[in-house]
Amino acid sequence: MNDTPAIRALSSASYGAQRMLWAFGQDAKAAPAGAYLPARDVGQRLDGLVATASGLQLARGAVAGSMETDPIEAPAFDWLVPWWNAETAGEGTVEFFAQVEAALGWTRWFSLGRWGRVSSSFSCAEDAAKVEADTLALKAKVSRYKLRIELSAGAGGAGASLLRRCGVITRDKSSERPATRLYYLKESAAKVPARSQMIEAEGIKGRICSPTCAAMALQWLGIDLPTAFVAADCWDAGEKIYGNWPFNVASLWRLGARARLEFFPNMEATVGELFAGRVIIASIKFGEGALTGAPIKKTNGHLVLVRGLHKTAAGGYAVLVNDPAAGDAAEVPRAYDLAEFERAWSGVGYLIEGRR
Repeated sequence: MNDTPAIRALSSASYGAQRMLWAFGQDAKAAPAGAYLPARDVGQRLDGLVATASGLQLARGAVAGSMETDPIEAPAFDWLVPWWNAETAGEGTVEFFAQVEAALGWTRWFSLGRWGRVSSSFSCAEDAAKVEADTLALKAKVSRYKLRIELSAGAGGAGASLLRRCGVITRDKSSERPATRLYYLKESAAKVPARSQMIEAEGIKGRICSPTCAAMALQWLGIDLPTAFVAADCWDAGEKIYGNWPFNVASLWRLGARARLEFFPNMEATVGELFAGRVIIASIKFGEGALTGAPIKKTNGHLVLVRGLHKTAAGGYAVLVNDPAAGDAAEVPRAYDLAEFERAWSGVGYLIEGRR
């Protein structure tokens, strides 16, 4: 069934992007509203799994199981990324797969990450598509895909796995994003504790912007953990990176935060979340000198924590962030020009909804 008390599918589409979200068990009742609407035309089949009040889990006696969706229609896209909130024990794992309908038919199933005690992504390539750690990148735009989720109790069946929520974002990377209308903006400023990644161990400090932001968000929620511990929890053993997007969202959940991956076409789309007291960990990229006041001159990929908006004396707005690349905690809070920040931001971010 598409929309039951045990499984709820929701969707939203705008500006060349579609967001799909599945919630299971008790989380189906608390699925985010906002722009999401019931996806009544999306069906899924369970094999060896049951949806209970706790979530999606293995049926009694099963050591492995799967949920596979029917083909999902989406605005033409060339980019797909999943996310999930899951709980595992022992050798239990949750693994996500996607396939798309390309010009010559359906592609094979691509693994988009296996989450568990040791988590790994699996980069690969074929004629129609390639997996780059957490992202399925397509060589031509498509408009249909399927999702497959496999839960396992691990070798010997002694482990456990449970899926609470998951989702997929698809988008056309060439789609033009609308400019923010300043009259829709509102001032907000969450007081998020500051942390610098640059004070961590020499071997990791230049690579842990994402988990440092996650550690700040967790401390803001009252969960104070060492930055290095948070980094180790989201480590991608396949690509040897700390910045895997779905792994960071899954780690935030495992460590106590309710979080999901989102796509925001501009800063205007963030106003409701920020004004409600939530924060966003945003993925940015910019050339030399393109983000005034940043602690780094340029970057091909960096994460900052967006904590609010501030109206400037000139009548414009600045984006309030905690930038973990600053040399020490006192320099982490920053204010970036809104237009410059929007040009740097991909629109992808981890939305921190609160404690779970």
